[in-house]
Amino acid sequence: MSASLVKRMGPEAILEAVFAQAFAGGAFKLPAGVTRADLRAALTLEPAAQARIYEQIRAGFHAHHNAAVRQTVKPSGKLSWPVLLCAVLGMAFLAVLSMPRQSARVLKQPYVAPVVSPPSTPNTFVLATTPIAQPAPMPVALLLSRAAYNTDALAALQSRAATGEADAAYALATLLDSQQTQDEITLPKSDKVAFALYQQAARAGNVAAEFATGRAYQTGRGVAPDAALATAWFRAAALSGLAPAQTSLGFAYQTGLGIMRDDSAAALWFSRAAAQADPAGETALGYLYLFGEGVDQDQLRGFALLSKASTQNFGPAFLALGYCYAQGLGTAQNLSLAAQYFLKASKSGVAQAGSALAMLASPPIPAQPAAALALQLITSPRSNVPRS
Repeated sequence: MSASLVKRMGPEAILEAVFAQAFAGGAFKLPAGVTRADLRAALTLEPAAQARIYEQIRAGFHAHHNAAVRQTVKPSGKLSWPVLLCAVLGMAFLAVLSMPRQSARVLKQPYVAPVVSPPSTPNTFVLATTPIAQPAPMPVALLLSRAAYNTDALAALQSRAATGEADAAYALATLLDSQQTQDEITLPKSDKVAFALYQQAARAGNVAAEFATGRAYQTGRGVAPDAALATAWFRAAALSGLAPAQTSLGFAYQTGLGIMRDDSAAALWFSRAAAQADPAGETALGYLYLFGEGVDQDQLRGFALLSKASTQNFGPAFLALGYCYAQGLGTAQNLSLAAQYFLKASKSGVAQAGSALAMLASPPIPAQPAAALALQLITSPRSNVPRS
């Protein structure tokens, strides 16, 4: 029902007008100003209210004997008001249904004429062709695994690196850096070329390449050493969440590699790497807790971190545990276990393990300070390789 009509009349007034129109006789039509929506809303009143309004209108018409009322059909016998009410309501609904409704406009699809060639060749139609989907390029990791023995894979890797693809440049650099190609494949070993590819990939946002670029600046491999640039690239990769880079940034703070020494900052970055189960980070952080450098001394926690790192067969962690057992740091002294861990460290390629084994015959063995361990871990092969 329209808001203006509701305020002006109300549903009771609408029904009064409709019933009066019905008693007036003739063809049923809605009173002036009353719409079908108004009638539908008025018919939602309670049946008792509708009957009361109907009786009032009927009584009024019979009492005044309105001469304008014309009854075209007189019922035989006396009909009760419910019957008349049903008849009037039925007529009202029929009138509503019989009123013309605006049909929805049907949109037709426009006819599309075929595209034909110019008038010079009127009988030749130009047919639309669907482009053939190009096969997806081979993953870089798969190319790298094949490039060591397959010239086509190596050529594809070189081509994609030349177009600026960061992952391909990094993969090609690792191939050059590791000398994994066979003799018959023409890919001469070149640290400078490897560094250039690492730097290309790093500038394109490859996180592993950022770390490798920092390592090159740190060691001077393929480029002049630069401690400040090494730390800058370590920081870039560490901020991206690469655990080995976080460990290397911790060592930079611990040793003052192109930056002011800060044991607290070193402990922060070691802890971030250790949170990702990086064995070098766990080992470095364990030493800090053993000696209380940058953190509150907690030898039990330090021993636990070293034990956790050793589960990944990390040589420097074996060496550290040997010192712990030899000196009773964070655990009970046990020279037999110390010898076992020194031997494991030696088999893992840790140079200091041999001298540690030799000193077992003449205890006490001096514990290795954290700063000395940092220099050893920086050059550890395991800590230089980003792990997936």
